[in-house]
Amino acid sequence: MIYIVTALAQEAIPLIQHFKLKKDLSHTKFDIYRNDMIKLIVSGTGKLKSAVATTYLLLKEPPKKSDKILNFGICGSGIEKYKSGQIFLINKIEDVNSGKTYYPEILFSHLLPEETIVTYEKPVIKIKTAPSIQGLVDMEVSGFYEAANTFVQSHNIIILKVVSDHLGGEKFTGAFIQSIVEKNIPHIITVLNQARKRQSAQATDSEVLDSGEYRVFEDLSDNLGLSTTQRFQVLDMLKGYKVRGGGDFQFLKDFSKKKVVTSKQDTKKALEELKEKLNTGED
Repeated sequence: MIYIVTALAQEAIPLIQHFKLKKDLSHTKFDIYRNDMIKLIVSGTGKLKSAVATTYLLLKEPPKKSDKILNFGICGSGIEKYKSGQIFLINKIEDVNSGKTYYPEILFSHLLPEETIVTYEKPVIKIKTAPSIQGLVDMEVSGFYEAANTFVQSHNIIILKVVSDHLGGEKFTGAFIQSIVEKNIPHIITVLNQARKRQSAQATDSEVLDSGEYRVFEDLSDNLGLSTTQRFQVLDMLKGYKVRGGGDFQFLKDFSKKKVVTSKQDTKKALEELKEKLNTGED
């Protein structure tokens, strides 16, 4: 099953039409559409509504271990060179209100640009409320991600965002939103297929990392004092980094040697830095 969460009906309509989804009349709290493989919910605007809708969707039909959940919709961009209609795969989420940061784990190969998105609680007009913003902006992703991650592992969460504007306070027609969504349906299908292909392959650690790379992982884990849970998180990130063609692991040896870890707080900080490096590809 592929679960999809959109904030707006206009974002959902092209997907409903393309995948021939039918409205599920057994639900009255939210508009839900489905077929045998896909279940889509329209959440409404804002991170709280997105979190509630995501929770509702996954509670009503709990996901299997291999199921994916996609958050898809439009977003603003503080970067002028990003054109309206351009689609991005999100690899980092920042929540302005809570100060929390999340890193979706992308373990499949793809050709889309990756980017950070910042979630605000209110609409952002760059010149007034966020003159220095340099990234993608929305009002739902952090709420969606936190709720989804309660039910599914991070690598089964996919976030795709299409640029609609450059934070100038524009008002959009439903036709405009539907048009830029329709143009990106092939990208959505490709990403979902790649994610499912990666899942079905179920490559083992030894099939992804060679013995030398695995030793680097073990040394890094020991030096940073990672817990068992943290080791699994880092292992997944390293596999994803290699699958995406991130390069060799030499920089990890240097990273590990430079870190002086004497407390759990040091470990947590080092882990956040490591996530940043692996997600951005910066050595």
